[in-house]
Formats: sequence, structure tokens, C-alpha cells
Amino acid sequence: MTTVVAPVRRARAGAPTRARTSAPTAPHARGRSAPRRASTRARTVAPTAATARTRARAGIAVAVALVFVLVSAVLFHVVLAQGQLELDGLDSRIAAERTEYEKLRLAVSTASSPQRIIEQAQELGFVIPDTPPVYIQVEGAKATAGSAVNPATTLGDWEDVKPYLGDTQP
Repeated sequence: MTTVVAPVRRARAGAPTRARTSAPTAPHARGRSAPRRASTRARTVAPTAATARTRARAGIAVAVALVFVLVSAVLFHVVLAQGQLELDGLDSRIAAERTEYEKLRLAVSTASSPQRIIEQAQELGFVIPDTPPVYIQVEGAKATAGSAVNPATTLGDWEDVKPYLGDTQP
């Protein structure tokens, strides 16, 4: 009688390998000695195509991740540089507007200076009086804190003076 042996299977990628033992046969049946015992030590297996593909995929994934990180860093720096250029442009516009504001402020202060107002009044035909103005004292009004040279400027006595000046309040 002959013994049927199962076909040899290839080891799967990543699966642990173990030693195969053949079916027990009588030592005299095939001319061999007693069957060998399975080795308890693991055998090293040469990398198969599956493990090579797995390593290649991992390498590609790492390369893609590295490219993604580098492109992201470049884009981040581009956005920062554009923002900095925009800020520089705004700073130059602010400086130009500040200069224009100072020029306009100088023009307003020159136009509202007392000397210019006097010149404009003289061009229109006004003359400077020879004597200072005389302030009129209203009977019944409270005495002001100022003098004829420096009169009070408050409107607190308006009700007392109103009948002598008219109906409208300044």
C-alpha cells in the first residue's frame, strides 16, 4: 500500500513558516531511516514578490507624503510672502496719505491764520478800526466776569439780554 502526500503549499507573505513533516512511513518501506523531527527554530525565508510589492507601496506612500508636506510648506510661504507684499503696499499708501494730510493741514492753518483773514477782509474793502470796540452794558443784566477788553463768552445771561437783542438765539 502506498501513502498519498498532500501537495506542497507556498507560504503566504507575512505568515509564519513551519517545518513540514512527511507522513509516517515505515523505515524499510522506502529505504530511509525514521522520519526527521520538525525543527523548533524558525527558518529565514527569502522575500517573496508580495513582500517586495508591500515594501514598494510603503515607499511610494512615504514619497507621496513627503512631496505633499514640501508642497504645503512652499504654498504656506507663498501665501505669507503675498501677505507681506500687501502689507508693504498698505504701509506706503499710509505714508503717502499721511503726507497729503499734513499738506492739507498746513493749508488749512495758513488759510485760517489771523493775518490772512485781515488781508482777505482788506481786499473786500473792510478797514481795521482805529479804536477798540466798545461794549454796551445792558441795564438789569448781571455783571460779567470779564472786562471791556476781555468780555465773558458764556450764554448764561441770554434770558436777561434777549429782550434787547431780538427773538433769535445764536
